[in-house]
Amino acid sequence: MDSTKDRIIAHAATLFAKNGCKSITMDDIANSMGISKRTIYENFSDKEALLDACLHYFFEHREFDVKQILQSTDNIIEAIFNLLENTSKVFFKLQFNFLNDIQKYYPETYLNKVKVFQKQYIENTDRLLQKGISDGIVRKDVNTAIMATFISETSVLILHRDVFADYGFDKRYAMQACMSCITRGMFTEKGVRILDEHIDDFRRSKMPFGRYC
Repeated sequence: MDSTKDRIIAHAATLFAKNGCKSITMDDIANSMGISKRTIYENFSDKEALLDACLHYFFEHREFDVKQILQSTDNIIEAIFNLLENTSKVFFKLQFNFLNDIQKYYPETYLNKVKVFQKQYIENTDRLLQKGISDGIVRKDVNTAIMATFISETSVLILHRDVFADYGFDKRYAMQACMSCITRGMFTEKGVRILDEHIDDFRRSKMPFGRYC
């Protein structure tokens, strides 16, 4: 991929994320970059092809971050919450209408990119929970595939639909509070102790995490 194509993807991704993919046109992208629309079409056949590349750009960076988290974290509880925090950062960059627009107007792209990303997230979480069983942190009777799916769907509910906004809760704090409750139920006594230490770390960092738990 040449540098012009890279710059188009990075710039278009930012515009799509802030404004939604329906309202942003190829003219908008070209004008804001100070290039001709022809230059964009020399690199991308149409808007959907560009959107597909932008989603790949978002999620490729996310996958790199996930690998770094999994390689650098021995404690699966810390890894789970680091993954959630990283996912939060990705979705905070994507406005509510962005993913809705993709699902509504570009359903094939949504299935091929967004749903694939969600599937990978579930698989990563499932592997973490299985490791947690081996480490004595997660209870042996926990169905890790179901819990991984539940965690993923709860993340979508909080980050994508932002159901807590009407009640005045910041979604990052809502995410941490909900996940601490969900995960507490599947942890062993050892896991609960580690979770409580994790919560204390958030409190010491002055994040208002504890009052929502």
